[in-house]
Amino acid sequence: MRRINYYLRKTPLLLIPFFLLGCDTESAQKPTTGTGVRPVKMMTVGGNQNNALLSFPAVIQAGRSSNLAFQVSGIVTEIKVTESQKVSKGDILAVVESTDYKVQRDVAQSEYDKSESEFTRSQNLFKKSIISRMEFEGIKAKRDINKAKLESAQKALNDTVLRAPYSGNISKVDLKNNQVIQQGNPVISMLALTKLEAKINLPSNIVAKAKVENYNNPIHIVLNAAPEREIPAFIKEVSLEADPASQTYEVTFYFEPQSGLNILPGMNARVVFQDPSQSNENLQVSIPATSITPQGDEVFVWVLDEKSMSVTKRKITLKDGIGENLQVVQGLSKGEIIITAGVSYLSEGMQVRPWVKN
Repeated sequence: MRRINYYLRKTPLLLIPFFLLGCDTESAQKPTTGTGVRPVKMMTVGGNQNNALLSFPAVIQAGRSSNLAFQVSGIVTEIKVTESQKVSKGDILAVVESTDYKVQRDVAQSEYDKSESEFTRSQNLFKKSIISRMEFEGIKAKRDINKAKLESAQKALNDTVLRAPYSGNISKVDLKNNQVIQQGNPVISMLALTKLEAKINLPSNIVAKAKVENYNNPIHIVLNAAPEREIPAFIKEVSLEADPASQTYEVTFYFEPQSGLNILPGMNARVVFQDPSQSNENLQVSIPATSITPQGDEVFVWVLDEKSMSVTKRKITLKDGIGENLQVVQGLSKGEIIITAGVSYLSEGMQVRPWVKN
């Protein structure tokens, strides 16, 4: 009995530390009072442009591409380029046997020289009325025909050499030495990579509501292979006829090659731009619901003065909606800093500091 009474007398003393521990925990959860600087979570208000951005898949294309062919038939004697090689305008790409074409040109030259000489002589005879106008016109017509034959023969001789029509890169070489090629059959393909293009199909409901002032808004190409890079792009052309099946309009964008990126035709990408049907003036800012302080039928946020590191309560107007983030119609501007957590403990003019996780 004496042992039991001893433990009963000691019990209140044993419970005291637990009561004290509970009091300490409760006081840590209460907000700090007094004149100390309160730690709070902050955010810089930014335009809610993500809600107005459109993204469409695209395939990169060369700004210019050509399938080159000889304009004469013959046997290939020289191939001066390889695939991927850079060439300049006028560079020789390939050559076919030219002996027969030289002979034809020489014959045409001889015939023209004779007819030109005869025409010159007939002019004097016609002036002296020694030959009739009909005879003179016949000689002149023969001279003109021979001149056309010479020009045709010279062109055929020139066409035995295939030249680059512009500066670019050889993308494909489809011929071999001693191969017999036919006139007009493509043998070499080349691309101009000084400007690249991307095409998308834009739905008709967006095209119909597009605003002219949005045509100059930023546009970016994002490669699937390099999603961290945003490449500036520009509108090149918009088709005026819709695809009958999809009711979409083809829009072509162009952009410059980028240093550090080897961008080639056929690569997959996305074209990202602001919805042209939305006005720039209507772009709203979005803030987290935790930053809002309701007061009756009105809502407020706490805005930070960066110079004094103090807060001021400001009335705002929200767009109807629910969720973790709400759109502000009026009362906030991009770049302002608001408090996003701990707003219920703030008061006008209170000094704050950014909260840092221990």
